[in-house]
Amino acid sequence: MTNNRGRIRTLFRHSFIALGLLSAFASYATTPETAELTPCYTKGLPDRLMCGSVEQPLSAKDNNEKISIHFAVIPAIKQVHPSEAILAFAGGPGQSAIEVAAVFARVLRYAREDRDIILVDQRGTGKSTLLQCDMDPLEAQFAFNDDALPIFEYSRAETQKCKTKLNTNLSHFTTVAAASDFEAVRLALGYQKLHLFGASYGTRIAQEYMRRYPQAVASATLDGVVPMQQSLVAIGEAIDDSLQAIFTDCADTTDCSQQYPQLEQQYQTLLTKLEVQPASVQIPHPRTHRSISLVLTQNKVRSAIRMALYSHTTRALVPLAISEANRENYLPLVGLMGSDTAFGSLAMGMHSAIVCGEDWPALTAEERARFSATYFGRMMIESLDASCPIWQVDAVEKSFYQPLTTEIPTLLLSGGLDPATPPEWAELAMVNMEHARHLIAAEATHGVAAQSCADKLVAEFIDHGELKTLDASCLDKTAVRRYFMNPNGPVLVKEEP
Repeated sequence: MTNNRGRIRTLFRHSFIALGLLSAFASYATTPETAELTPCYTKGLPDRLMCGSVEQPLSAKDNNEKISIHFAVIPAIKQVHPSEAILAFAGGPGQSAIEVAAVFARVLRYAREDRDIILVDQRGTGKSTLLQCDMDPLEAQFAFNDDALPIFEYSRAETQKCKTKLNTNLSHFTTVAAASDFEAVRLALGYQKLHLFGASYGTRIAQEYMRRYPQAVASATLDGVVPMQQSLVAIGEAIDDSLQAIFTDCADTTDCSQQYPQLEQQYQTLLTKLEVQPASVQIPHPRTHRSISLVLTQNKVRSAIRMALYSHTTRALVPLAISEANRENYLPLVGLMGSDTAFGSLAMGMHSAIVCGEDWPALTAEERARFSATYFGRMMIESLDASCPIWQVDAVEKSFYQPLTTEIPTLLLSGGLDPATPPEWAELAMVNMEHARHLIAAEATHGVAAQSCADKLVAEFIDHGELKTLDASCLDKTAVRRYFMNPNGPVLVKEEP
């Protein structure tokens, strides 16, 4: 019998969005301590980092139990501004900032030339008391039929297993609780001013830090913005819009429309077919090429296509994957499923602490109806309705959802094809920001600084603190990849007459 544990990963994919009380958590502010730093290294980055940790209360109500908050410092190329640093916030929610140090080092390489980069494993992630649920290996997930049983029942069962394993109160792992940890790290390292850089969910924790510790912030860059007043469950609309952009673009492109006619209809046909009868086939493992079983359901197809929308490299494969799957050649689609490894690195317990304490409790009846109009919105709500009552995370105060009011110079970045945080979310976030500018890279996806000239703009903004003078014309340069016309690449080979 198929192991049901694979379900939890799928369920969390649906509720994943690849995002205390203010007065109560005020007691988290700690007495400054000096951090003991030791040399360290992290995956994918040859540079020597300096690592350390600070002790923080686990609970705002009881200072006896402590939690170690681990951090790493990527040293500046030249120490021109030793009293300043860039504090980078990871996404997810549930991502370890230290584990993706190489990504931050690349995205912030220009800004790093004269300022250190601080990476903190947010409580519940990485080395800071990792809250991770059990997940099955890829083979078991591929073989599992996730359409066979009701999502609500599975979500409840798997959540209960994870809760038993973690045996902790997730109310101690919210965004509000984490903001004080970041301040404790700043105090321990002795930086006077920080330049914040948040990506995706990281923009939420950045805004919360700005609200609580404005005196410590010189500037902020929010890339892929999550407004404080926006539930992450709204992501379903962005997913649909981003996929629709591929369908429209393919229909308007001669080669693509000829090679993949009526692509949107092909996609719907595939989903309908799999909804009636999932496909059971043997396929080569996407990494080892060993023969394994695959039960292909519409859930798996939707999830694979969704994750492909985040990158131009994988977006270019979407038409081919859909077309070939309709011909019952599932290998291109399996390639997309095999590349879906990001979720495995997310701390799903911490992820649940955020969404159950911040996104789920505030859903109104109107929002539920609106978000449920999309497939992923409906699945997320159903999954959260099943799991959040089990986790019993304390809901944040209503003031948490107020848009940030600030005079701190703030640069907001959005991608026009973003399947997670569309440009209108940034507009929502900046309604009370006095010194803010929103730049949109029309053909970028999620994470503008990683796929455009925005990395240079961020460095220029940090150096000079000026928003109006930034020349954003370079964002018009496209990073879009040509669609694959066959498994070999984007070149359409036409038969000789």
